[in-house]
Amino acid sequence: MATNAPPSSEAPIPADSINGSSAPDGLDQSKSLPKDITDFIAARVELASIEAKEASEYATSKVTAGISLAICGFFTWALLLAGFTGIFAPMVDQAIGDQMGSIPGWATVLLGFAILHGIGAYVFLGQLKKKPKSPLFELSRKEIEHDKQWLTKNK
Repeated sequence: MATNAPPSSEAPIPADSINGSSAPDGLDQSKSLPKDITDFIAARVELASIEAKEASEYATSKVTAGISLAICGFFTWALLLAGFTGIFAPMVDQAIGDQMGSIPGWATVLLGFAILHGIGAYVFLGQLKKKPKSPLFELSRKEIEHDKQWLTKNK
């Protein structure tokens, strides 16, 4: 930030209105300032509450859709594996014939699918363990640190 003050969406309060020297109609502004600040904070809290409720509703709908997608995707994949097993099992039976002895073709196909899925799980596990290249919320942390320094300097 270019200034020493923390960012604000409100215009600064003039110094003469704080001490009451320019009060309209003879009212003392210094007595109404805490009420103004309280009203300002109450409005901000109410706005945050409304936005939090909207965000909660949005997140709930996304989570519901995500869970439904996961369930449908799981069953689709399981049924596809079963179908592929039925298709490939006779081919594997003919190919291995007497070489494997008592192991049926469907069991060999399922073992192959299990190995492929194990390799995929290992790859995705590696991706989950990766750390981000840059720290999360780096700019927000810097701004909070600048605000702390500004507050301690201007106490």
